[in-house]
Amino acid sequence: MRFVLWTSIAVQLVACAPQTTAPAKSPHNETPTIQSNWQQVEPAKQKVPLVPEPAGVSAPDPSCQTFAEHSGAACSVAALGRDALAEALAEKTPSERDQRLSCLETSTDLPPGLVRTLRAELGPPGCADVLALPYLEPRRPELDRRIEDTLIALATAGRLSRLVRKAPELAPPFDKPRFMDFFQATLKPWIVTQAQAIHELSLAGARLTPYAKGVVAVEAGLADMRFVSVVRQVPLPKEMNDDAEVREAYYGALDEALEPRKARGRDAALVGLRELSNEGIVFEPRVSQARALLSEVYSGRRIDALDKLLLPSLPALLADTTDRKLAAQLPTFYSGMLLKDSALDAPLLRALLERGLPPTITARLDLKPLDDASKSYLVRALLERGRCYFRAQDFAASARMSALDKPSPEQALYHALASTLQNGPRDASDLLLGGPVLPAGTGQVAELDRLASEKSNPSAPLAAFDAAYLRSLVPPQNDPKFWADLSKRFDIAERGLRDPEQKKRAQGASAAAKDTEKALRSAENPAGAPKKSSK
Repeated sequence: MRFVLWTSIAVQLVACAPQTTAPAKSPHNETPTIQSNWQQVEPAKQKVPLVPEPAGVSAPDPSCQTFAEHSGAACSVAALGRDALAEALAEKTPSERDQRLSCLETSTDLPPGLVRTLRAELGPPGCADVLALPYLEPRRPELDRRIEDTLIALATAGRLSRLVRKAPELAPPFDKPRFMDFFQATLKPWIVTQAQAIHELSLAGARLTPYAKGVVAVEAGLADMRFVSVVRQVPLPKEMNDDAEVREAYYGALDEALEPRKARGRDAALVGLRELSNEGIVFEPRVSQARALLSEVYSGRRIDALDKLLLPSLPALLADTTDRKLAAQLPTFYSGMLLKDSALDAPLLRALLERGLPPTITARLDLKPLDDASKSYLVRALLERGRCYFRAQDFAASARMSALDKPSPEQALYHALASTLQNGPRDASDLLLGGPVLPAGTGQVAELDRLASEKSNPSAPLAAFDAAYLRSLVPPQNDPKFWADLSKRFDIAERGLRDPEQKKRAQGASAAAKDTEKALRSAENPAGAPKKSSK
């Protein structure tokens, strides 16, 4: 009877949350996007607000008011164009940067609304609606659709980011009668309200342009995955927590009940990451946060598994012009707008690698012959995006571009890596939806082994490590010889590496492989069992 009672409570914890829509479709099964006829109208005349205001969204932190009060009225800047923007972005603290950016909102040298959008993007995530929504009221017909949609998306993301942060807490003692009262009067209504708010806010992204849609989808996915974590941390009554069988039954039922929401969060995050990958975004906080949470929730299928690969160090950043400074400082979506007509050269591409290569730049690179340095940076950009999102198409493109008769050491490593990784998952969706085992092609490292054998090539030790690491991602079952060989591979890589941190990583990987080998051999021959004959 106790099992029935507590498992039914576990199910109610989630079942009472709204389930009005199916989980977001995985990226490969989505229906084609229909051209939207949506046009902005003044919020007072809209049937639906620009951004929903569902119950349950906590108020912005009081510190947001500091950002909202920043105004260009008190500014005294001689320049209002790109030079001033680069200087503002270089400010160390978010508040100082926002103050400097507020001084540029009236600049006619920058696209209307771009600076306010940057303020909402770069400020504290939970303050984005405080900065974005007042700017959209009343109507601003001069705004580019992408900027307008991004302001709406950032405001939506700001509200989503304040959802499901901490569940209501029951003060001790945690006995059964008090817990039941707390569940019915406080916890259950909170769950319903939070789930409904996530649902309403997530719908706001459907009508938006790609980057804006990606922002909302990722934040909605993060909110749903936080929901799983927060609900699971609700403390149990003492009499239940002290009973191991009841506790196990409760959490088993709870995990089963939470699985649909976990899947919904995963799918929304994957849809959002797909949109952001198409924008060329790699090194951005939103992407890092989504990848980290997906890796935590799906620990057996780590979307960040390729981050440990070793790549050659990039040349020093040359930020000696305004465009190059902006390329290194601006989030990728904005550099794609501001730098789409800039002169393309190797130093600019190197600066863009700090964040990601936007499609407006990539499209222009496809139409012109590239010098060796520029081609190397483009190959590296494709490789970085590929390993960020597990995109086989980026690895394939990188492999094609780096197939040279006389490649540099860096190009040789890029080509060997890309040639191997193009045989892996199609993208992050395949990785997370296809089970914990990577395709066998991920461990086919002949190209890397060939490069590792070229002792005079500076990239050989990196290739040796990467070959060993990729093989470690697709190990055979219960094969101690495999792990013994893997340990030797990491030892060889460690002897050739020069960077202390890289050497330490190889040493750790070798030791871990040895430990796995020993554990498997012990399992084959437990203490007291006769040893297998060597004949």
